[in-house]
Amino acid sequence: MTKPTVLHLIDCLFIGGGEMQMVDLLRRIDREKFRPLVGCLRKEGQLVPVLEQAGIPVEEFPVRGKLFYPHSIKEILRLARFMRRERVQIVQTQDLYSHLVGVPAALLARVPVVITNRLDLGHTMKQWHRRALKGLSFGIGHVMANSEGVRTMLLEVEKIDPAKIELIYNGVDLDQFPITPERKGPLPLAPEDRPIVVVANLWPVKGHEILLEAAVRVTAFYPNAKFVLVGTGAARRAILEERARALSVEKQVFFLGPRQDVPQILRQMEISVLPSLAEGFSNAILESMAAGLPMVATDVGGNREAIVEGETGFLVPPRDADTLADRILRLLGDRALAQRMGRAGRERIERTFSLQRMVEETERFYERLLQERGSGRRSADPKIKTDLSHAKVSP
Repeated sequence: MTKPTVLHLIDCLFIGGGEMQMVDLLRRIDREKFRPLVGCLRKEGQLVPVLEQAGIPVEEFPVRGKLFYPHSIKEILRLARFMRRERVQIVQTQDLYSHLVGVPAALLARVPVVITNRLDLGHTMKQWHRRALKGLSFGIGHVMANSEGVRTMLLEVEKIDPAKIELIYNGVDLDQFPITPERKGPLPLAPEDRPIVVVANLWPVKGHEILLEAAVRVTAFYPNAKFVLVGTGAARRAILEERARALSVEKQVFFLGPRQDVPQILRQMEISVLPSLAEGFSNAILESMAAGLPMVATDVGGNREAIVEGETGFLVPPRDADTLADRILRLLGDRALAQRMGRAGRERIERTFSLQRMVEETERFYERLLQERGSGRRSADPKIKTDLSHAKVSP
């Protein structure tokens, strides 16, 4: 029996939460059951070689500029022909532009199962983005949400049919986060330092400015507190560095940029903080809890689905620097509480948010959809009547 081919379509493969979740899924998916492929609108990023080394082909479909320019239409047609040639039975799009490109191509290719991933609350979407997705909704068979917060947004804001929504939580590869008594890692921290980490790209929605305001209060009580910021964003970094200088905390704030050794960095930390103004379901929270760290995070999106208030960490209102500082200070002042919360967080990840659980749930979801569509093999056959053979498509 031929294994179903699953094509994941994504904008690019730089390190990010959604990108890492896709890569982890595809590296762990059962190759006896599924044949994974990846399509990129831009074949760029640190994760391209990771996929290729895992034996997962990565194809580029460079849709540039506006979606309905001639070049973009040609690439959509070429993508449709690729789907037909590879007998793709499941297309899963990962982000906004891959939705807008992948769904029309899948419809042209008559792919039987079309899934769109929704990983956040759409806080960066413009009105025309939502209208475009609404226009494509007839071609989207299912929407995969990664939290109840995202599911609620899809129901209440975008009016998605609840029967189309599947909730599968993100998962963490626990093997990358071994719990050891030693706090050794790549950063040159002194024994007396009290390190606090924020793993988040330097985007406005991540709330770094609020963190810097909280740092003023924290460092007044603990001058040896060190705020370690991990994440990409060169333009925003300059703005945040200037803000840190204005608040006189520049000597306690360290910008590390993008890193591929986050598990090792987390091993050196005492507390993990996420001051976001909006979230879908944060991988940074899951990874920090897997590393045995207590969390202080804003009560937005799916954060309360991961963090148990008062047990694995603290939830605070967004844009509230004083409360954020209070909770950080409480953990710095009570090491036993911080360690107890860290242990509880690790146990919660093991029970509920492991990568293995995510992979197994996704495999079952794929199998169910294929069964509902009669496995889709006939529709995916290249002999189907939709004729793309004469389309003028770039090779």
